[in-house]
Amino acid sequence: MNTAPSSSGVALNFVGAATAPSGEVRGIDIAVESMLGAVFKHGTQPAYPIYIEETAKTEWSAIEAIAARSSSRTIHRVQRDDLTGTTLFRQDPDLAHLAWGRQQYGAGAYSLCGLVHTMAGAQTMALVRDCMVAPTQPWDAIICPSIAIRDVVARLWKSWGAYQDARLGSARLGTARLGAARAGTSFECPVQLPVIPLGIDVARFRSDEARRAAQRRALGVADDAIVILCHGRQSYAFKQHPMPVLLAAEATANAVNRPIHVIFSGYFHPESFEADFRATAAAFCQKATVGFIGNDDPDFPYGLWSGADIFVSLSDNIQESFGLTPIEAMAAGLPVVISDWDGYRDAVEHGQQGFKAPTCMAPPGDGDDLADRYDAGMDVYGEYLAGASLSTSVDVAATTEAFTALASNDDLRKRMGAAGRRRAEEVYDWRNIIPRYEALWDELSAIRAATTTVPETDGLRNPVFPDPFALFRGFASAPLRDADRLVLSVSLEQVNVVFSQRMNMFRADLLLPPPDLVVLAQLARREGGVDVATAVSRFDDAPRVRRSLVWLLKMGVCALRPAA
Repeated sequence: MNTAPSSSGVALNFVGAATAPSGEVRGIDIAVESMLGAVFKHGTQPAYPIYIEETAKTEWSAIEAIAARSSSRTIHRVQRDDLTGTTLFRQDPDLAHLAWGRQQYGAGAYSLCGLVHTMAGAQTMALVRDCMVAPTQPWDAIICPSIAIRDVVARLWKSWGAYQDARLGSARLGTARLGAARAGTSFECPVQLPVIPLGIDVARFRSDEARRAAQRRALGVADDAIVILCHGRQSYAFKQHPMPVLLAAEATANAVNRPIHVIFSGYFHPESFEADFRATAAAFCQKATVGFIGNDDPDFPYGLWSGADIFVSLSDNIQESFGLTPIEAMAAGLPVVISDWDGYRDAVEHGQQGFKAPTCMAPPGDGDDLADRYDAGMDVYGEYLAGASLSTSVDVAATTEAFTALASNDDLRKRMGAAGRRRAEEVYDWRNIIPRYEALWDELSAIRAATTTVPETDGLRNPVFPDPFALFRGFASAPLRDADRLVLSVSLEQVNVVFSQRMNMFRADLLLPPPDLVVLAQLARREGGVDVATAVSRFDDAPRVRRSLVWLLKMGVCALRPAA
């Protein structure tokens, strides 16, 4: 059946938070849980179905805690059988295995919607690539947080499609267009690629004069000092190199008649990078003062948003995809200086909420050896990121001009800070983002409902996870057939002895329960035994019955009398 039911709404395929190998909770997981809480808080459904796959490392109590913190809406756990008519939303781009799982219900049974963050890792690229060969449909979507990430996804699919054309002669690329922002392109994507940014709870970042005064006292800075805040994960290999910030801050300190302080707050990844940051700061900043504050510093339980005057984040790493810290800074009323880079550039209107410093990277073709080393296992993911970052630059002169303009003009800082606050509230607050998610889910349901033709892939199984009895059917002399007969070979007492041996029951969950196995043995005890069709008719689960019959043959309980 591929006619969509009249019911709609979203079910959540929650995959839970994870930790990095070093043990810290990753920023991406914090963002995912924040988004899930925002769905509960700002969504319009009175209750939310939660689908958790059996293999997921997710505790129901963790989901209950997120729901309880966010709103009074109820949640309930559902199985895949209960998803018909919904849109199943997953917080990563792994739609391929969900699409294969949907096959047994029909490709039009429900819609799938995923979310992609960074696109630099091979694992994520493989998940996105697999959407081209899985039975995804035009009523499915992968949400991209930025235009830059959407273009990366489309570029990956286009290159993979070109390979398929060359290898197979043609490639079925689906019918879902990129949308208005890509109007005119001849390339078609296997699923929808809407651009919806991540959001924040803007109210969390509200400040006041008392908090600002307390934070500046804790910093020990003068009233007329300019504090430039760089907050987040501090990593010159995996996030952003500090040299442009340090050089621009020192130049600004020499250009304006007031103290300039640069504060790096957050955490170092890895921790050994802290020594490198301190050494480089000491080498290049003599007039500008550089400080470091950990994200667990008791003097700054709410972060340093209130005590700062300017926020800076000069991302230069392909691991970045959107960047929440500039949005958080705008919510706190700070003017921002960011790199003109990936999703960062979507956040700030140059000259309105702050400034964007131009970036430059090596041209296409110059990174083939980096890719080859990553593919061959000579470099791990972090080394691949670092290699690309090494030849990506942020304009120091433009950064200096931005710092100098903001440091020397109190009114400009105040005006840009207020504009940033308005933009954060109007564009990036979760209360405005979640309705965009819901509108997308409704659109996917409408596309699915309007489809009357059965997709070509409907009913096909994932060839990577085959039915072993289908793929390897040539291994056996013959399969079990309905007309074959089984005859009991041992006494019923001996049947119980067979059952009592643990090695004979190593996957008993795939068979009928032991009392039903006894029933099969009793049927085979009849004169002439029992034919397979008759045995199957006694129970509801035909595959399980036939597997159990072959198991009885395996254990010598019965003998096979093949049909003529």
